[in-house]
Amino acid sequence: MPKIFILDTNVLLHDANSIFKFADNIVVIPMIVLEELDTFKKRLDEVGKNCRIVTRLLDEYRNIDKLSEGARLPNSGLLKVMLTGANLDVLPPELRQPTADNRILNLALGLKQSGEQVILISKDLNMRIKADTLGIAAEDYE
Repeated sequence: MPKIFILDTNVLLHDANSIFKFADNIVVIPMIVLEELDTFKKRLDEVGKNCRIVTRLLDEYRNIDKLSEGARLPNSGLLKVMLTGANLDVLPPELRQPTADNRILNLALGLKQSGEQVILISKDLNMRIKADTLGIAAEDYE
């Protein structure tokens, strides 16, 4: 059974080609990450450049397959964009504010509770600590 790797915004901004680095597994980009990427696209630095590359890559795969169902990557992996859900009741009370991080955690926890093997990939140490507290596997992107 393939693993589900959920990518945080900072991973995509750090490495625009990160979606290709997870072998034949499922790479999930939460919808809220697309919203966050939108705020970086006009920057003239490396972060802005990576943002524009990522969005072009997503558009390429959107033209091949439906990203909501999963687009096949060259490494036999699958690329999906998933809604994070507005109902944060699955999270503990202190994490129910509708922040981007909490919505990503909500998606990860929901997938984990449905029996999937989920790994959250984030450059944000606090995000990884929150994930670990919720029983979600979390790793830094290197």
